Amino acid sequence: MAASPPSAPYRLQCIVHRESASGIIIHDEQILAPSEHAAVADAKARFAQLLAGRAGSAALRDQAGRVVWSRRQNTPSGAGAPAPEG
Repeated sequence: MAASPPSAPYRLQCIVHRESASGIIIHDEQILAPSEHAAVADAKARFAQLLAGRAGSAALRDQAGRVVWSRRQNTPSGAGAPAPEG
C-alpha cells in the first residue's frame, strides 16, 4: 500500500461582514492538506460555512505566503448574482 503524501500547512484568512456594532469578524486558521487542490477545496467549504449568507472575503496562502486562492462575496448568498470565483 502506498503511503499518502505528507500534509502541508496553508493559512485561511477571512473577513466576514456582519450586521452588528463591530461590523466584521476576522478569522485566521490553518488548513493541513496533502495538496494545493485539497487545501483549496477545504478553504472553499470553510469560507462558505463562515459566511453563513453574509458578505466577506478570503485568501488561502501557502507556506511561502503566496495567495493560492481568494474569493470575495459582496452580496449574501441567494440575494443576487454570485461573485466570480478566483
